Amino acid sequence: MKIIAVISLIMLGIYTLKAQQDPEAKKILDRVAEKTKNYSTIQADFELIIENRRENKITKTTGLIKIKGDKYYMESMGSKVYFDGSTLWTFQEDINEVTISAPDPDDDDFVENPSEIFDFYNRDLKYQLTGEVKLEEGWMHTIDLFPKNLQQPYSRFKVLIKKDTDELFLITAVGKDGIDYSASITNTKYNENLEDSIFKFYPEKYKGIEVIDLRF
Repeated sequence: MKIIAVISLIMLGIYTLKAQQDPEAKKILDRVAEKTKNYSTIQADFELIIENRRENKITKTTGLIKIKGDKYYMESMGSKVYFDGSTLWTFQEDINEVTISAPDPDDDDFVENPSEIFDFYNRDLKYQLTGEVKLEEGWMHTIDLFPKNLQQPYSRFKVLIKKDTDELFLITAVGKDGIDYSASITNTKYNENLEDSIFKFYPEKYKGIEVIDLRF
């Protein structure tokens, strides 16, 4: 990562019962995954919308993301996030503070791990092609996805995929906690030369920086 998802619990229940492994949806999702796997790097701008349905509050922010394999760099909401495949640095430039952690390698939540955004469907999910929609950017396939594991924090995902290019345009996650995420992707570039140093943060370059290390 992204339409704001506002789904009632009743409708979610109906859709979940109807959702199956739709072969037409799988064909489209497989094409998207196969295409993106062939790129050595991906970088894009995005708009992230966070809707807190409990507090009737919507937050919008823009950012950029660079992905190389399982590494990524992201700027959003005043933070810069670096992940070199094992260590995660979250740098708050306004307060000169960095938090260091070691994420669970089995965490495949695209909200927490943006490098999963282009292949997140390929897990224990049910999916269904629900139709097409025309936006300013062109015609889109619309696909709904539902976790088979009811312990997942999300009730439903929705993706919009460009018909003419098989590119992911928008992904929405409906949270069981009443908070929904929607990320739309624009200005995508592929196979750019991205040095590994882009995905690592160097605290020693910042005088007086406060380091919060959560790895121990």
